[in-house]
Amino acid sequence: MRAKIIYCLNFLWAGFCAFTFPIAFEVIYLDITGHSKGYGYDLGSERDVSVMIGVFEMIIWLALALPSGIYVFRKTAERGRKYLMIPGFIYPALALLCVILLGGVRAYAGEVFNF
Repeated sequence: MRAKIIYCLNFLWAGFCAFTFPIAFEVIYLDITGHSKGYGYDLGSERDVSVMIGVFEMIIWLALALPSGIYVFRKTAERGRKYLMIPGFIYPALALLCVILLGGVRAYAGEVFNF
């Protein structure tokens, strides 16, 4: 019973990380590329600080997201390879749901990549 509770909590946390991945990607990408205040604003000397903050954010996000994701995929793989399709479909669907809630793919790409 304890193993099921741990698996369920890790699955919920991994799902939350998958749902918030587009937001985290946007923040980290804009910080690392030096566009944290927008594309029309020149950071100048603040660019180095922005890049370091972006690297720090990426390390924190990976430390929070990877362990639970790896745990869920390993425990799911123990049941059989066909069960890997469940988190394999749920996680991208949650990320896509977040993008849709943020205004759609076109609006998200426009904000992140300045299309």
